[in-house]
Amino acid sequence: MRVWAVTVSVVALLLAGCSNTSGDGGTSPPDVTATAGDTTEPAQEPTGPESTQPKQEKPSVNVASLPIGGSSVNDEHPNCFSVSLSGASIPAGTTIELRGATFDPEGVFQVDDQACPGDLPGCPGVHWTADQHDTCYVGVRQTAKSGTTTLQVPGHATCASQADCHALLGNRGSEIGLEAHTPETPNETPNETPNETPPETPPGTPAETPSS
Repeated sequence: MRVWAVTVSVVALLLAGCSNTSGDGGTSPPDVTATAGDTTEPAQEPTGPESTQPKQEKPSVNVASLPIGGSSVNDEHPNCFSVSLSGASIPAGTTIELRGATFDPEGVFQVDDQACPGDLPGCPGVHWTADQHDTCYVGVRQTAKSGTTTLQVPGHATCASQADCHALLGNRGSEIGLEAHTPETPNETPNETPNETPPETPPGTPAETPSS
């Protein structure tokens, strides 16, 4: 009888061990199956800079000869010429950057910055718009003994529309004409000694003879 009782006790302990897997004396919790919706994290907001739209370039054009006029500043600076917009208007939204002066044809005059007073602004880098087109100045120097040429000021125009750029090309160019003159030289007097001739003896006058 004792042998049987021990056997029953061992079986009972084995059954109790199988029914308690959590080790706390209670029943094991039910299995939970995770789904994709339970584990997906919310979408993160982009942290990098937003992509910018490509910058649209405005139409532009190079103008070989802007519509200009002008004259020499004064008698003290006869080779310094004022340059101003003449006979045309600049469309709204258009900006013209002036460049260095040129000549057509070349070889008669050339640019000479020393011909203008230092307080007068030169033309390169000056900006003209519809509301503002200040006068600038160009100094010149004659390089040929004779000939005529036209002083031109080119520019680069940035326009609100392509049509405005084309309109600038249709304007007439420079009205500043230059003429070279041969330098005057003083009259040279020949360094010659006139021939000295003895005075003529009037006819009928006796010749003087030495006293004896």
